[in-house]
Amino acid sequence: MTSLVIAAITPNVQQVEVVVAHHERVTMRVGDLFLQIDADQTRTDVEVEAMALAPIPTAEVRWRKPPALALAALPGTALGRLGEPSTPSPAAWAAAGAAMRMPHDAPLPPWPAFDAMPPAPLPNADLANVAPTMARPMRKTGGHG
Repeated sequence: MTSLVIAAITPNVQQVEVVVAHHERVTMRVGDLFLQIDADQTRTDVEVEAMALAPIPTAEVRWRKPPALALAALPGTALGRLGEPSTPSPAAWAAAGAAMRMPHDAPLPPWPAFDAMPPAPLPNADLANVAPTMARPMRKTGGHG
C-alpha cells in the first residue's frame, strides 16, 4: 500500500531511501522530495515556520497534508555520505560551515524556547553516575566546517 501511495505522489520513482525513522518521525527520500511523516503536528508547524525565518536557503515546501510534509531536495552537491570518503575541498567544507553558523547570528524565533520544557527522564539511568559525566568539560574530538 505504501509504495502505491508514494508512486502516486511522485511518478517514475526508482528508489525510496529511509533517511531517519524512529517512534516520532520518519523521513524518506523519494526522488527529488524528502517526505516527512511526524506524529506531532505542532512540531511540523514549528519546523515549517522556522524554515521560513531562516537566514539561509531552506527546502521548499512542495505540499503539506498532515501528518505528511513534502520538502524539495536542496540543489547542490553533497559534501559526503555516511560511510564513504569525502572528496570536496577544505574550502567547500569551510563555506558549508560558514553557512551553517549563520542561523546562530540570526534573531531568535518568536516562540518560547524549547529548553523551558523539563527534560525527559533518562530511562534506566543511575543519575549518580550520569550527572558527573554530563557536567565535566568535553574535549573536542572532531568536527566539521
